[in-house]
Amino acid sequence: MQDCVTAIELFAGIGAFSKALTNLGVKHKILDAVEIDKYAVQSFNAVHGTNFEPQDITKWDKTFDEPVDFIMHGSPCQDFSVAGRQAGGDKGSGTRSSLMYETLRIVEKLKPKCVVWENVKNLLSPKHRHNFDAYLQAMADLGYHSNYQVLNARDFGVPQNRERVFTVSIRKDLEDEFMAFGFPEKKPLTVKLKDLLEDSVDEKYYVSDRMLDYFMGVNQKPSKFPRKERFMSNIFRKNQDIANSLTTNQGNRPTDNFVLEPVCVASRGRGENNEQHLEPRRDGVTNTITTVQKDNYIYVPNRLRKLTPKECWRLMGFEDSDIEKAENAGVSKTQLYHQAGNSIVVNCIQAIVGNAIGALYGK
Repeated sequence: MQDCVTAIELFAGIGAFSKALTNLGVKHKILDAVEIDKYAVQSFNAVHGTNFEPQDITKWDKTFDEPVDFIMHGSPCQDFSVAGRQAGGDKGSGTRSSLMYETLRIVEKLKPKCVVWENVKNLLSPKHRHNFDAYLQAMADLGYHSNYQVLNARDFGVPQNRERVFTVSIRKDLEDEFMAFGFPEKKPLTVKLKDLLEDSVDEKYYVSDRMLDYFMGVNQKPSKFPRKERFMSNIFRKNQDIANSLTTNQGNRPTDNFVLEPVCVASRGRGENNEQHLEPRRDGVTNTITTVQKDNYIYVPNRLRKLTPKECWRLMGFEDSDIEKAENAGVSKTQLYHQAGNSIVVNCIQAIVGNAIGALYGK
């Protein structure tokens, strides 16, 4: 294996690809991180100890003194996603998702050994499949063999139901290496959502009465997608051990992730001045009910809260130290949520890139 793997991250976000290489223990050099969002660049630099500047990919045109091994790109998915407006990504359409063609321009210029692309599963739907096929054909015309597979984060150690299509393209002159590459096998999930929750959460993360009214559809006009039905089916879904796919604005949609805290059992008694008070208990166990008032227990209704930014970053495969670096750099909680929802799950890209490096350079 060569001494150092070189790479460029396009639509870099907070650097899931860089994190994957670090986790793999691979000596690497990120030649450039192309990202227009200044707050994402701020977090990228904080997490990875770099000093990149925000860049518009449509204006990007650089050369390097050394060959590029990898190009990683997670081009915008909003116009392919079922949660978006389905505007698509046709070349010249001007949509955010059409920026994938900028990657093709850069690949043609730099001719890396391997290109990895991540996007939403809906890219393979009948409505958008022509965009995906156009990408594969363009990569073939540029001299690459490609293979793709839909991977779910839950199959790679993260309790999040997040399906994404990953495409790996390897230069045709590396035929044997392409044949040696295989997508990673699924692994049993041993971690549950509750294992990633913080022990103590600030009151501001709990759902307010106003937001609860919104989720319950209070004053909502008749709609094809009633909020109450989606909200109720979500928070009482059967499998609470796995999170729904993270969004960029966690806690503001009925289908987002919410934590329904266990029933709090409290004792009703009287204090020194005979005033009535509640003594909260979180163990969910009551004492034997007697005729003595202080021994009786009541159930306090469940409380609902959204995930914290740290919990969201954990669900994307990042470590607490990563988000703490971003926080210390002054990145707001709103941006931290946004960055988590926009990122690639580190575990998934790590498994793919680990296999690609093994195929290209030998294990």
